[in-house]
Amino acid sequence: LSLDLIENEQDHPEASICTPEGVSQFKRIANFQDYHGLPEFRKAMAQFMGQVRGGKATFDPDRVVMSGGATGAQETLAFCLANPGEAFLVPTPYYPAFDRDCCWRSGIKLLPIECHSFNDFRLTKEALVSAYDGARRQGISVKGILITNPSNPLGTITDRDTLAMLATFATEHRVHLVCDEIYAGSVFATPEYVSIAEVIERDVPWCNRDLIHVVYSLSKDIGLPGFRVGIIYSYNDAVVAAARR
Repeated sequence: LSLDLIENEQDHPEASICTPEGVSQFKRIANFQDYHGLPEFRKAMAQFMGQVRGGKATFDPDRVVMSGGATGAQETLAFCLANPGEAFLVPTPYYPAFDRDCCWRSGIKLLPIECHSFNDFRLTKEALVSAYDGARRQGISVKGILITNPSNPLGTITDRDTLAMLATFATEHRVHLVCDEIYAGSVFATPEYVSIAEVIERDVPWCNRDLIHVVYSLSKDIGLPGFRVGIIYSYNDAVVAAARR
């Protein structure tokens, strides 16, 4: 639905190095640059992420790390947050390609948080605690919780209270919370979409932000999967620094 806007270069000729208006940028773009994204692009992405979330959350361009799609973002976070044999907990059903994105090269595990149809697959604290305790009994170190919001494949929204519960659990147990928000702009007016970025600003401002990370992409909301534009947004300085390398 947005391809005609992208194709019409006449509106923004300065965006191309193949036009008289953009050729002045050729040398800067053709040579090595920041691997984590041009400063102007990171600033634009931070503003766009805030716009998609209705202006209810703000994003700092200096915390944006660009990657090769959300696939690259998830893999990078897996390498940054866990060692081989350690695990992320994932509510079921989950996006099956997470096994590839998170595990194939990093060597981490994905362990299910069992959710059920009788309550529309809502993620409950009881199910989370059961999965966490079950992993501990097996001697597996849990390093994080990975969710998609909106959900892939369910298409449901994680409500504010559940997000607050997850941020609280992460803080209390010193585990990371990775929220894949790749469909954040592909929602209806109701039920209300809430980002983890809004929740930690308004609902649980006391939570440990070093444990919160957001994955985003242009693949779904703008329909540009071939552009391979992925974003890691981390509140953790060490993760930002590591991901940039």
